[in-house]
Amino acid sequence: MTRRLLSISLCPALFAALFALSKCDPEPPKKKGIVAIVYTDLTKSIDNETADRQKRNIEELFQNLAPASKFYLFSIDRGTNKPSIYEFIPRFTEIKNAEDEDKVNEEISNTKKAKESTELEKLNSSLNSYHASIAGERGPVSCISNKLNSLLDMIGNKKASFPDYEIRVFFYSDMIEQCENSFDGKPLTFQRAANDKEETKHLQDIQNRIEQNFEQGSPKKNLKSMDTKIYVVLTSQDDKQSLKNLKTIWNSFFGKLGLQPEDLVWANGNEDYFGKL
Repeated sequence: MTRRLLSISLCPALFAALFALSKCDPEPPKKKGIVAIVYTDLTKSIDNETADRQKRNIEELFQNLAPASKFYLFSIDRGTNKPSIYEFIPRFTEIKNAEDEDKVNEEISNTKKAKESTELEKLNSSLNSYHASIAGERGPVSCISNKLNSLLDMIGNKKASFPDYEIRVFFYSDMIEQCENSFDGKPLTFQRAANDKEETKHLQDIQNRIEQNFEQGSPKKNLKSMDTKIYVVLTSQDDKQSLKNLKTIWNSFFGKLGLQPEDLVWANGNEDYFGKL
């Protein structure tokens, strides 16, 4: 009798559980590819050996991305909203029948070949051209923070243009801001001060400026809700600023754009998962 009562009492709970499972949200559709927004820093703060390694890393990322992925390369310099220095935006036929499948397979094959030859040459040429031009610039030219609002707008536009793609932003840089016209229109440097006392004041001043003066344009956007991933591939920075302090500074900037410290991935070189979904 007890066993029968227990069985009866469990039935409603079991049915409720099954009903809840049947109402689970469906899995989101698989992403078609990656929209890679890449910033390269080949300013004179980086030596030629490091610059060459950075170029190779960017070219490797480009080749490792799936054929359908989009690739936009931007330079780090004084500008706030400059056009890309290289783009690769392949588009394939929409599949409606078996013949279309054969056509798309051919398009994918041709895209892979182009990425290994002509497009790789164009990318390399763009990197070398930027490197040559920025090396001749005088004064502070490494401006990153003044690009963040335009980056935010760009991510919103790419999200709207490619809703089935994942947005990933890559900074190939030492992330040392040295800029005459930074995010608040004033000079800014992240390079460490001469002594500990001055450095403490220097870091606090940066944090105060970010807190008081770094604001998004309107309407405000949130990188977290836009499912954007940020990767920082460091070139070299130990002689200019500690990694701990750099992370604290950039966490403050990106925190105002909706990201938590754990949402920023810091690396010393390319990782296998950079180009994979």
